[in-house]
Amino acid sequence: MCESALTRPRTRTRGARGYTAVEVLMAMTVMSIGAAAVMSMQRASIQGNLDARKTDMANSIARTWVERLQRDAMQWTSPGPTNGSTSNLSTTALILNAGLTTNTGLWFLPNQYISSSPPFSPAFDILGRDLPQSAIGTELFCVGVRLSWLVVLATGVAGLIRADVRVLWPRGITGIPSGGVCPQVTAADSSPPNPLNYHAIYVSTALQGNPQ
Repeated sequence: MCESALTRPRTRTRGARGYTAVEVLMAMTVMSIGAAAVMSMQRASIQGNLDARKTDMANSIARTWVERLQRDAMQWTSPGPTNGSTSNLSTTALILNAGLTTNTGLWFLPNQYISSSPPFSPAFDILGRDLPQSAIGTELFCVGVRLSWLVVLATGVAGLIRADVRVLWPRGITGIPSGGVCPQVTAADSSPPNPLNYHAIYVSTALQGNPQ
């Protein structure tokens, strides 16, 4: 009598062999390492793109304030229209009244025009727009200016002033720091901003009176 096919033991062929638990764990480990590498690359890419965008914005803000200082210097003529022997440096808002009176060689916030419309503010949002006085403390970028004499003003002669412009903004994918960025500008002389926490861009120019 022939052995029934139902009771005959089956022989597993080599091609039908399944995966062992060790093989599955090894595959999962390799996949996890690859996924972690991809996520790290993605984060680095996002961070790099954000830093590049903020750096470009900070450069634009710095150039904007250099142009504003140069425009303010156009009011500085020597000799002045009302006095033929001296210059009218006192008519400038940012150069003398804000910078060279009490802040010579020190960083200060150029906020003399902040109440104008539109405002010319030292504080800027993420889109590079000037912020009004009511929004100070929510800025992502802040501008500091430092003025110092290169050629001392003589009677009836226009001197030469060095103007340094610095733009600060926080590092990394972080929100706006408490109190904004501008307090770091005014404290820069006694306590410079921590380079681990803030990026900075510096631009220098020379300001000279315009002879009439």
